[in-house]
Amino acid sequence: MVEKKKKIKSEMNTIQHPLFGISFKNWIKILCKNGGFDLRFFPRVIFVTISSISLIPARFLFKVLYDSKINNTEIEKPPVFIIGHWRSGTTYLHELLSYDPQFCYITLWNTLLPDSFLILNPMKEFLSRFLPPTRPMDQIEVAADGPYEDEAGLSVLYDWSFFHALHFPGNAEEQYLKSIHFHDFTDKELENWKRIYLKFLKTVSFENSGKRLILKNPPNSTRIKEILEIFPDAKFIHIYRNPYKVYLSTKKMRTKVLDKLSLQNAYEEEIEEQVINNYKRLMKSLFEQKDHIPDGNLIEISYEDLVADPLNQVKEIYSTLGLKGFEQAKPELEKYLNSKKDYKTNVYRIDKKIIDNVKKHWDFTIKLWDYKPPK
Repeated sequence: MVEKKKKIKSEMNTIQHPLFGISFKNWIKILCKNGGFDLRFFPRVIFVTISSISLIPARFLFKVLYDSKINNTEIEKPPVFIIGHWRSGTTYLHELLSYDPQFCYITLWNTLLPDSFLILNPMKEFLSRFLPPTRPMDQIEVAADGPYEDEAGLSVLYDWSFFHALHFPGNAEEQYLKSIHFHDFTDKELENWKRIYLKFLKTVSFENSGKRLILKNPPNSTRIKEILEIFPDAKFIHIYRNPYKVYLSTKKMRTKVLDKLSLQNAYEEEIEEQVINNYKRLMKSLFEQKDHIPDGNLIEISYEDLVADPLNQVKEIYSTLGLKGFEQAKPELEKYLNSKKDYKTNVYRIDKKIIDNVKKHWDFTIKLWDYKPPK
């Protein structure tokens, strides 16, 4: 007798969906490529469909007014890319560094409307009312103007994005392999990805008068070679964390995020397998590719060291990467740290079965960084 898979519950408390800014053409394309949607998610599909059609004038006006300006924009200061597996401290580091006024960053607002936000900025306050107050996985405050990961914007602009693995869990494996590892990508698909990504970054740079971009996106951990083709002098910060905690936090994140983002049914057994396999594939690819980064353009830090002594860790980042302005930024960094001093991280219980499973599959990083199971 075949054991029935356990479906992840979706409360469907909201029909709002972050793909609402997608073009109608892209929306139909990704629905077809990913096997459509399950009926209980029909309200979300209708919401995205109606909003994508209603935003056609804004996208057209954006193209008319800004396309040539953005295409002629040069990103002169090499961006800083924060990489590392999900739930390894990338968000914390990104938010901290975003307080340095020399940097600009991709905001949540930018990712929701990547090809029309310059037109719709006057409506930002109204549309922001549809956002949840906190992130579902860790209760970090959600703000339209706060730093966000570029992958969310790519999911609106392109067929292949890791976020589509969350929107369409029935096609999660193909979305993961193609969007993160460019598996079976044609030359045309890869060139399209680089073109779309670069234009998105140029749009944000244009809005911010050419400030240096500080970007956070775990999928970029496996795209180092492609990023270096676009930005040969790009800077990279790899942050890592105790793999046992990464496992627990990632599994929780995937389950909670699917509740908010999914357009298809998802199953617990599949999530477990994906969390284990994706970590191995992403980290091994990162280790293989990081040797392509020129000397002086990569620093690796642990989340634990960053939390224990954030200012000295940031100072080391600036020194290693040749970034100026630490002393000038220090008062602003302290403001962020003071605002988070009462924040409590999630507490996890970990049993022997989980410890054995994580050690079995992720021993290559556990040994490398000499981590022990949390007590």
